[in-house]
Amino acid sequence: MGLALVGGCAVAPKAGPDVEAFVKMRWPVNADLGPLPERTLYFVYNPDGINQLYRVPRDTSQDKAVKITSFKDGISGYRLSDDGRWIVVSAAAGGNEQDNLYLYQTSTGLLEPLLINPKVVYGSVVWRRDSLAFAYRANDENPADFHVYLYDLATRASKKVYAGSGHHEPVDFSGDGGRLVIMKVNSASYTQLLEVTLASGETREITPKGEEWSYEPIGYTVGDQSFWVNTDYGGDLKRLHSIDLKTGEMSPLLAEFAKGREIDGGGFNEDRSTLAVIVNEDGYATLHFFRAFTLAPVRGPDLPKGLVGNLRFTGTMMLFSVENANTPGVIYQWDLARPDTPPVALTSADTQGIDVSRFRLPELVHYPSFDGTQIPAFLYLPESYRRGQKIPFIVQYHGGPESQYRPSFNRAFQYFLSRGYGILAPNVRGSSGYGKAFIDADNYQNREKSVKDGIYAVKYLINEGYASPKRVAAWGGSYGGFMVMATVTEAPELFGAACNIVGIVNFQTFLEQTKDYRRKLREAEYGPLSDPEFLQSISPIHKIDRIQAPLMIAHGLNDPRVPVGEAMQIAVALKRRGLPVEELYFPDEGHGFAKEENRLLYMKQLAAFFDRYLR
Repeated sequence: MGLALVGGCAVAPKAGPDVEAFVKMRWPVNADLGPLPERTLYFVYNPDGINQLYRVPRDTSQDKAVKITSFKDGISGYRLSDDGRWIVVSAAAGGNEQDNLYLYQTSTGLLEPLLINPKVVYGSVVWRRDSLAFAYRANDENPADFHVYLYDLATRASKKVYAGSGHHEPVDFSGDGGRLVIMKVNSASYTQLLEVTLASGETREITPKGEEWSYEPIGYTVGDQSFWVNTDYGGDLKRLHSIDLKTGEMSPLLAEFAKGREIDGGGFNEDRSTLAVIVNEDGYATLHFFRAFTLAPVRGPDLPKGLVGNLRFTGTMMLFSVENANTPGVIYQWDLARPDTPPVALTSADTQGIDVSRFRLPELVHYPSFDGTQIPAFLYLPESYRRGQKIPFIVQYHGGPESQYRPSFNRAFQYFLSRGYGILAPNVRGSSGYGKAFIDADNYQNREKSVKDGIYAVKYLINEGYASPKRVAAWGGSYGGFMVMATVTEAPELFGAACNIVGIVNFQTFLEQTKDYRRKLREAEYGPLSDPEFLQSISPIHKIDRIQAPLMIAHGLNDPRVPVGEAMQIAVALKRRGLPVEELYFPDEGHGFAKEENRLLYMKQLAAFFDRYLR
């Protein structure tokens, strides 16, 4: 057992559950509810260690769940038709994200291959409201471009309904099924919405032309005269707007609602009479309801502070999940027609006998970066911590970078807290949730600013007396892995260990070797291949002579986003210098570790690694 320094004395952390118990905690996710009279509950669950699709018949409990799929590498997702008769299941091999589509008939239990091609990525399934057809995206003609198709169940044939350069995906059908809105994703802060008239193929952009804003679709309103979106149009924070489909006029909705907060998104119930809105409140997510016709507020269920997600509507029933740092994501059912009736929990978590109510809740802090910008971060301290103690700390950098660390139920965090570590999870500039200016503040030639934000997170811990230099670890995955490598090269005197998970170390080779359909989106964020000098300047591989901290690297061999060559480059370079580096590669994983046995091996090695160098 490692030792923690408390008030200058070496103290062993209290004995508690081992890392295996934390890794094996599990609970159902991504739930949906079929219509009456069956009202079958569907969800994704992993009691066998990998995600599969399960169903629970009406009026039975989670322990009666029946496994529907048995894919070797699990499933990526599923979409239930409105009439409950069909499910499209997506699955890929070994984490390569080359999703194929399968069709499940709920009445017979038959699961059949539908769209299968190892060279094509299929996805973004959206059912037409009559449940007789669905739209999807595929890059079957060109690896770099996603076109949109319509699949007809009667003919079992696909028809291309939109083709264009770039990333396109379907988002919503009109009520009569005659029109389809498609989203083109240019970057994290620039999307466009196009409407296709399916009979004629006529296409028009319904978002303002020639202007670069982010639009997140909510859907057609009743009568199909307008389309509602969540957007930063004309401002900074994302707000709800209506697009008039005749005039193109953009009109703000709920202008006085949630001022100063960014809206995460929204969704309609089945008849589009009720609007559910999720608001981002300092990283937490709160749920609100409104009448779609009048925008009058509607009373919702009383919920604990946490992150609300998994919104699904079936008739008057709504499913949602709530989680926070000491509550796994339980799925609840609530009846909109009976608002005084409390939500009913439909699922529960297998906590491996661990008392999760004792899990530590974080404190939201803000620290100044190099230029005075206040950076939000979530600070976790172990139960035994007393102010003034200096303890081993982990700074966890999130991926994206267009993402946001949010205080969800995090098994890995709680394991390290139980071992006496502190954790700081900063939302450096470039993170989402704080407005357009903040998310764009790290683009292209501003990359160094976000790296400095990450370094100043460690300086904050030292200045506030939480930690000492060389007793802080950098830890992160994907873009967070880049942040790990960048911070330990730019401020080597601060770090005692580092763990890079599926991270970027060389932006030129990364952009050259990432999947074709990702390249343009990533160039908009990091810089173009046509500017190799800049890409070299921000790549940690060219600064490895500065690294002092021992490094652990973990990567999936099938990673389509950040190819494994990124990990191998840095490992070889460090070994040539004689620096300690631990490597962990998984032949059946991609951009992350989906299989429980692999996550367990990774966490065991990571825990031993941090103990070895930070205790």
